[in-house]
Amino acid sequence: MANEVVNKKENYILVQVDEKGVETALSIDYRGQFFPSVNTSSAYKVVEKDKADKLASRLNALNELNHEFGIVQELMTIKVAKEIIDINYTEEPQV
Repeated sequence: MANEVVNKKENYILVQVDEKGVETALSIDYRGQFFPSVNTSSAYKVVEKDKADKLASRLNALNELNHEFGIVQELMTIKVAKEIIDINYTEEPQV
């Protein structure tokens, strides 16, 4: 197979935005729980945009309920961001 490493990939990640506009990427820990991180390379990646949109919608609804009932003090918004990874050789490979 060719181009397993050197290729262009597109994924979608979830970005948490607080009321001040501070952005953090959402990662998943070993228990399957989301946590915010500034390290976008470890962010939870979704291949299909519609699945990422559905997940963001559900997380936003859950956060709104938690805020309404006083479980969390700050209302966060989850947005979907497109991540593009383009890996190329710095020199043409010798064949």
